[in-house]
Amino acid sequence: MSFIIAFAFSNTLFGQERYRTLVYEGNQKFNGKDYDGASSKYMEAIKSNDKDFTAHYNLGNALYKNKKYEEAKAEFEKAQQLSQTLPDKAASLHNLGNTYMQMNQPEKAADYYKQSLKQDPYNESTRKNYEIAKLKEKENQQNKNDQQNNSDKGGGGKDQQQHDDQKGNDQKQDQGQGQQNKGKSQQGDNPDPNQNNEGKLPKDLENAILNKVSEKEKETAKRILNKNSYSMPESNEKDW
Repeated sequence: MSFIIAFAFSNTLFGQERYRTLVYEGNQKFNGKDYDGASSKYMEAIKSNDKDFTAHYNLGNALYKNKKYEEAKAEFEKAQQLSQTLPDKAASLHNLGNTYMQMNQPEKAADYYKQSLKQDPYNESTRKNYEIAKLKEKENQQNKNDQQNNSDKGGGGKDQQQHDDQKGNDQKQDQGQGQQNKGKSQQGDNPDPNQNNEGKLPKDLENAILNKVSEKEKETAKRILNKNSYSMPESNEKDW
């Protein structure tokens, strides 16, 4: 009986060591920007132990960097469910917010940032992201309202024919052409700075905030995540 117990215990230790090694190898590839290779290692680690936070969280980061946002979202959700500390839970919720911002769903992003702030109320990066997400949400709603208003006006344009030029009238042909929203979730995309939407963050201020947030998040990620030699990659930086 003691032999069986010792054998089972040795297998458990071997499994844990294999898991840690795979996570470490994944981190090395992640740091080298080989996100496909990192994803592969993290997936192997998950097969070895699918109940640990680290591999799911790291896989979410690697998928996010490869712009596989739906898959990244699923991994961050699993990581959030498996988190056992407030910093881990806050980091997962924060990155879920980042992912929804990339998917152009600022209302959901704001909700996850808010949940993250409940775990870590003094995280400046999350708070700034929450403010930006709310502004994006307001902007999207304004664009939707503008498009609806222009659509309502654009139905009866038959009276505006070209023969009005005989009377020397300079008529503006702008019925039914709602504002085009350029604030998509692709990296580097921002709304057109020439559009004067009420409540929009000025472009130079937004860039200043994002630059500040990026540097702040690096410090926060190092403090939260660099626990040992098998620590997780840094939390995702904002590149939206």
